[in-house]
Amino acid sequence: MNPFNYEKLEIARLLRQKTQKDVVKDVGISQSTLSKAEHGLLELSDDMMQKLSQYYDMPIEFFSEMYEVPPVGYLYYRRKLTITNKIIDSFIAKVQIFKAIIDSLMQSVELPDYTLDNYRPSEDLSPKEIAHKIRFSLKVFHGPVPNLSTLLENNGIVIVRFDFGTEKIDGVSAITNENRKVMFINSQMPDDRIRFSMAHELGHIIMHIANPPKSSEEAEREADEFATEFLMPELEIRPMLEDLTISTLATLKRRWRVSMHAIVRRAKDLEVISNQQYRNMQIYFSKKGYTKSEPIQLPIEQPTILKETLRLYKDELGYSDQDLMSIMHINKNDFAEWFAPQPKIIRLQPIFNKSI
Repeated sequence: MNPFNYEKLEIARLLRQKTQKDVVKDVGISQSTLSKAEHGLLELSDDMMQKLSQYYDMPIEFFSEMYEVPPVGYLYYRRKLTITNKIIDSFIAKVQIFKAIIDSLMQSVELPDYTLDNYRPSEDLSPKEIAHKIRFSLKVFHGPVPNLSTLLENNGIVIVRFDFGTEKIDGVSAITNENRKVMFINSQMPDDRIRFSMAHELGHIIMHIANPPKSSEEAEREADEFATEFLMPELEIRPMLEDLTISTLATLKRRWRVSMHAIVRRAKDLEVISNQQYRNMQIYFSKKGYTKSEPIQLPIEQPTILKETLRLYKDELGYSDQDLMSIMHINKNDFAEWFAPQPKIIRLQPIFNKSI
């Protein structure tokens, strides 16, 4: 009998959005046996493992990887209540598989060292103050943060963009078994929201992975406060928020490389505009369809570490796609979906000079 990592049975099942009852009905295994196997309390025969491998459409080698499956507690993400547990569980399973893939691939790649310090938010050290410390560590002493993908990857954070299967989760930060910091960003997200999401996840990495917060709500509030100050420092942006119009919003969006929504919210939080002005702008955005797609196309900040790692394996080490699938322990369909280049659809809208 081959040794199997039975914890990965649950990962495969959740990835394919199957319940234990689905498996019992389709494969011919009792729910008690499947449940005990997923918890590592019962071994299955080689024949049953082959059946499950075929049913989940995962290579049998996937279930032979003996790495420790990390707990969900290492993951931090913004969750909206309208997302079903099935979608969330499938998404988390995909993230866990990607983390193992990254550890496997990076064995042949020398990554930049991760040198950023961890900080625990407290009464004496706010997320806003932590943001200033991280800007200083990254040598962003004033003004807008430059290409954030490049900046973070040059400081040892692996950034992965893929389709989360839902538009209601923007990003996830995690740590692999080999202690690599990884940031997952949803490719469904509009480009003008990507930088804020990356800054938000950076806040989780800096403040929460080593120091778990009391609640997810607290973690989200702190990460938002960090991201806002990191990208739009109060002392620099406040004077620019006076007398906001749609036209000045366009200028600020180009300068700070964040969405118009984020800028307006910053103005409200800093009490530069009134609650009524904020509501008027939200109504205007809604009427113009800016809630889903804003005008002003920002430069796309594409991460490169994973792409360059795959290129190195193919061009310099002579790996084929089949070789890569073998070391990743995934099938052809998943490989094509997860790692094939995804063209971006650019939607442009006119912007009007109108005061609010």
